[in-house]
Amino acid sequence: MNWVDTNERLPVAKNDFYVVSVTKGNFTFLAVAFYMKDDNKWLYMDKGSPGEEVTDEVIAWAENHSTYTR
Repeated sequence: MNWVDTNERLPVAKNDFYVVSVTKGNFTFLAVAFYMKDDNKWLYMDKGSPGEEVTDEVIAWAENHSTYTR
């Protein structure tokens, strides 16, 4: 897995899920988000479905990581 700075590039896949690093005030946290390429916006994942829009700064997203299911 590697992190990509959003200033360098954004995901190229259309409507896919990513692990993102979000900065809110003085705090940075990880979240799972859905990227809408056509609208260039991120949505938090809520119980497996896209939820509220990420209004704080997404500073990086992860690519090349394994997917695990239960």
